[in-house]
Parts: sequence; C-alpha cells; structure tokens
Amino acid sequence: MMEIRNGKTKRMIALLAQDSTLSLLQAMRGGSWLSSAELEGACGLERNELVSRLESLLSLGVVGARDCGARQWRLLQPKISLEVDLLSLPPGPGYILDVVRFYIRLLSNILDRCSEVGGPRLRAAVWDSLSAFRLSLPDRERELLRCLRRGTELEPCLRALENRILAGELRDSDLEWVRATYLSALMAVADRLKALADSSAGKLIFRLSARELLREGGGLAGRFGLLEGIPEALLKQVECAVAPI
Repeated sequence: MMEIRNGKTKRMIALLAQDSTLSLLQAMRGGSWLSSAELEGACGLERNELVSRLESLLSLGVVGARDCGARQWRLLQPKISLEVDLLSLPPGPGYILDVVRFYIRLLSNILDRCSEVGGPRLRAAVWDSLSAFRLSLPDRERELLRCLRRGTELEPCLRALENRILAGELRDSDLEWVRATYLSALMAVADRLKALADSSAGKLIFRLSARELLREGGGLAGRFGLLEGIPEALLKQVECAVAPI
C-alpha cells in the first residue's frame, strides 16, 4: 500500500476529486505499462490534459514512467492510503482563487457579449486575438489561459485552474504576475474590439460583461486593482473604481 502524507496530501486529494483521475487509475490497475494513446480512451481526457495528469501522478510517486520509443506509464501500487494531519496541513487557497475566477468569468462574459452584440464573426475575431495573445506568452503565463485553446468552456476551465491552486501550484504570492497576465489579455481584447466595432459597441460589451461580476465582487476588484489600467470609458457605468490610463 502506498502512503501519501503532508504536504502531498492536498495535491492528491485535488486529483482524486476528479472522476477522470479515478477512471485513469482504474484503467492502470492491471499494473502493465501503457502508452498515452492506450489510456486516452479510458478516462475521457484529451491528450495534453492526460499527460499533464499523468505527470502530476508521477510527481506524487503514484505512477511510474519509461521511454520505449513512446512514453509509457504504469501504476506502481493498486492501493493508496492518505494520511491527513490537521495540525500541520498547509492552509487552503487564499484570495488567488477568487482572483482567477474573476478574470476567467470576465473573459467568458466578453466572448458571450461579443456574440450577442456583433454576432459569431465578432466573437471569432476576438477569440482569435486571445489565442494569438496566449501563444505569445511564456509557459508559466500561458497556463493561465490554457483552456482558451478549446474556446470558452467556463466550468472545465475554472476546475482545471482551481485544481492547480488547490495543489499549491498557484499561491497568493503569485498575484502580481497573474494579474498582469490577465490585464494584458483584457487589453488585447479591448484593442481588437476597437479595430472591429464602433466605440459604443465596444463599451457596451465591456460594461455588460463586467457589470454582474463587479456587483458581486467589486470589493475584490478594488482591493487588488483587478481592472487597473483598463480605460475608464469602458467601465464608466460599472460600480467599481478603476485607475485611468
């Protein structure tokens, strides 16, 4: 039996909370070496996400890996025991989780409002600008927008980022570069809208997208400057103070 103790416990719990992780481990329970292609159909994960999940399990010592032309994976133990010491367990996620949720929901809202205001072509054009921006980023920053490769699938995207935060991969101390990355993404969207739509349409899209979020989380946005640098004209009817550029 494999024992997982603090501080790997939180990471393992976050992984096991996903049904796809359990499906993946069950597909490997025979103990034989399997390729990513053989595992892909067993758990419903796309190839990139599957490999990322396997790498996480590898870092925890749950699976082994070898290279035989193609990478192969094997479950090291069919039984896993989790030991939780509440006296030494690290604290849960702080405000970084709410910050990431705010930005992902705002980007999702913007793409939805683009469809409503300008139709599918406008949404596609703004989506392309986000994709191009993501590809221009270093790996660390690119991961914050990784789900955008498949469009704005909001809940899967949020779950993937939440799992990273719960696993300790993103912390409150990362706020500055996380905020800078999302603000740059929002500015890329604003610039694209300026080129494609008239001024009133671009303002309407931003206002509608931010309105409900800021009614619910205006304190968070104000406290951490989550919209700092966004032109005031885009948000002037929204109940949140932003720094003019």
